[in-house]
Amino acid sequence: MIQTKEKQIHGAVYSVTQLPARRALRLKAKLLRLFGPALAHLFLPGAGSESISGLPFSKTEAVRAVESLMAQLDDKTFESLVLELCQGVRKDGMELTDSVIDIEFAGDLGTLMQVLWFVIDCNFGSFFGESGIGRLFEATAPMPQNRQPDTRKTSIRT
Repeated sequence: MIQTKEKQIHGAVYSVTQLPARRALRLKAKLLRLFGPALAHLFLPGAGSESISGLPFSKTEAVRAVESLMAQLDDKTFESLVLELCQGVRKDGMELTDSVIDIEFAGDLGTLMQVLWFVIDCNFGSFFGESGIGRLFEATAPMPQNRQPDTRKTSIRT
């Protein structure tokens, strides 16, 4: 069922109405196509230096990820993606149209990024959010343990 969620960001209340399922699937595919290669650089094992503040990837891997992302994401594609993500989003009841985005976030792109993350979390939280790959970006979150303890009995021959 489609839900509307609200969150206060920098003193304003943003409301996001979830996308219909088929539209969300298309947008998720686009996000994965654009960000997938960069995420692969971060989370696939590689030869790198020490990790960044306890994150599960190294500085070298982070640089490679940013380079990969920039190779995939030109300015027009990025702008189009931001506008698509903001469709139907409201700030204190005012819809974030193209011109409103230009005015409201001029000199404050950090807040816009927080709003975009909120939109992604509302629509794809189980994948991109804290219960999905987003948890890997939390410095305090433990890494998932895929290994089970070895409970096999062994015998030693003398």
